[in-house]
Amino acid sequence: MKHSKVRKETILLKESLDRIIASDIVSNVNIPNSNRAAMDGYAVIAEDTFGSSENNPVILEVVGKVRIGEIPSIIGGPRKAIGVATGSNIPKGTDAVVMIEYTKVEKNNLHIVKPVVPWQNVSKIGEDVNKRQVVVKKGIRTTPQDIGILAALGYKKVTVMKKPRVAAISTGDELIDPGEIQKDAKIYDINRHMTMASIIKMGGEPYDLGIVKDNYVDIEKRLKKAIAKADIVTISAGTSVGEKDIVPSVLDSLSGKNDLIHGVSLRPGYPTGLVVIDGKPIISLPGYPVSNAVAFRVFLRPLISYLLETEENIDYSVKAKLSRRVANIGGLRTFVRVRLFIDQDKWIAEPIMASGAGVISSLTGANALLIIPEDKEGIDEGDEVEVILLRPLKARKNG
Repeated sequence: MKHSKVRKETILLKESLDRIIASDIVSNVNIPNSNRAAMDGYAVIAEDTFGSSENNPVILEVVGKVRIGEIPSIIGGPRKAIGVATGSNIPKGTDAVVMIEYTKVEKNNLHIVKPVVPWQNVSKIGEDVNKRQVVVKKGIRTTPQDIGILAALGYKKVTVMKKPRVAAISTGDELIDPGEIQKDAKIYDINRHMTMASIIKMGGEPYDLGIVKDNYVDIEKRLKKAIAKADIVTISAGTSVGEKDIVPSVLDSLSGKNDLIHGVSLRPGYPTGLVVIDGKPIISLPGYPVSNAVAFRVFLRPLISYLLETEENIDYSVKAKLSRRVANIGGLRTFVRVRLFIDQDKWIAEPIMASGAGVISSLTGANALLIIPEDKEGIDEGDEVEVILLRPLKARKNG
């Protein structure tokens, strides 16, 4: 899929958390940019301290003090010591810092009871970051520590990938939005809200196009608006083969090339449809919430990552033993919702019994997914499996 838009923007550093870096960021300075004290104490020539001990202290002359943030005007030399604080520049003519704990001052005489070696307790130029070093790589999703190092380099702004604008449409005469009064056979729209939350989590910008009735003309009009203004379009429900499942025919008509893919080897999620119109990918998601969520994971997640030019959206997994056998229909990739728990110091994956694609609680009750490949008829009880984490885990006993 080609996308002609320039997908970068420059934003304030303080607003850049969780954004995707658009290109490698290279330091144009050394951090630190001068040799600095890593401890409170005295800057000295290390060789002058050799042989010092509690019983035989070395005595040096204190000739001044350097404060944090000032360029030292004083220069060190043999048998001289200069007071420094953590972070202050090391005066020329010195090469180590004796910690204040190992010193005693009497008038201008510094008694040192423990020797130091050259550059001990000194942060040297470029020790943290070298000039021309790549500090944040292209495609990284920024963390607080990334923002911290960019601040250390003096960046006020940073160039990131624009958030892909992803349209979210729900279809269905029966649907109403949360907050509306529920009458007759009306039901609240789950999918659009779940989809928009997933778009945000993936780093996209949701474009809410609301609910549209099961009407060919209305669906066509809403899709045209979405295609004109969004980078990706999702439309939920109306994707099967029922009387009111008219989304595939609308998409087929709009594409004009009869290149609509309708139906994929996915369980749940078989009715998913895929097509590209005017260079925009359109994903028709199934109406059942679990099917909808699985189809989003399989098709929308990699698509949003592609537009963001990142590989940061990875899955974390653990190995566990399956608590009971799970069958599979040949030729379908099956996503099984499971609950992970610890039993005798081992992870156990327990398939969720309420497995219908319309049972939203089977998603909220699960903390992991087991994916059964198309070529497997099932997985037996006790087999070791790898499961994808849906939530952070908290180890606990079964029950």
